[in-house]
Amino acid sequence: MRTNPTPVGGPTAWTPSTLREQDWLLPIDQPLTAMATGPQPEFHIPALTLLAERAKAALEAGPGLVVIRGWPIMDWPEEQIDLLCYTFGSLLGTPRAQKAGLVTTGENSRRGMDDQGLAFHTDRGGPPGPPHLLGLLCLRAAVHGGESLLVSGHAVHDRLLKERPDLLAELYEDFHFGAGTVSDFDRVYPVFEWRAGRLRVQYNRHWIERAQEAAGKPLTSCAVAALDAFDEILADGDMVLRFPLRPCDLLLVNNDVVLHGRTAFTEDPRARRRLARIWLD
Repeated sequence: MRTNPTPVGGPTAWTPSTLREQDWLLPIDQPLTAMATGPQPEFHIPALTLLAERAKAALEAGPGLVVIRGWPIMDWPEEQIDLLCYTFGSLLGTPRAQKAGLVTTGENSRRGMDDQGLAFHTDRGGPPGPPHLLGLLCLRAAVHGGESLLVSGHAVHDRLLKERPDLLAELYEDFHFGAGTVSDFDRVYPVFEWRAGRLRVQYNRHWIERAQEAAGKPLTSCAVAALDAFDEILADGDMVLRFPLRPCDLLLVNNDVVLHGRTAFTEDPRARRRLARIWLD
């Protein structure tokens, strides 16, 4: 823990007013697939590699997010979309095995898969810990709403340092992030942590509160005040980048830097909102 935190600054500590669209929006401007002798398209790996390099620059040295627009996936079968996610994801990191790849709203009631608004958070993932990158490929959008909401955790840190330095140190202490099982109690880490010269941010108020209670360690008044101060900054609309994901958009987020959320939405029950998700280490 740093006893005297310093501002992060730089391109990762952005607000919407400091971002340009070209900093995070990456239209596909060259063919990525071609028809093979069979019915399934084959990938142009050199083109995907170049696209991945541009995405990495935004994720690691830029704002920590990128939307790649224009994937040629309309009417593709699910197995081909899964293969594309895995193939492209492998150029960015190591894809993590997970139970939920393609996600359709309404298939179950798990938090994040219903039509309610989703509070700002970083993904917890499972063992070995939070994933480094999160990808969401939009296959079908909602009829209304469902906008993506993004906030720089580094910008939140710097505002806390400026406005509430008395509470910032509390967020460098460990919190439980688990859901209440024995294995979940191993999910213990601070909201802010410096690693190899970079500030890592992990946050999910809902799971922190649940896990602290389940672990028999209710939050102290100082911890509650620090989390409240964090949430007050998240509630400032001037901190939030918001946009609708269009079909064939791939949103990639550095899960160590950027918090994401979503507005509530309505949809056609015959053609539900549908995404493909991938976690990368």
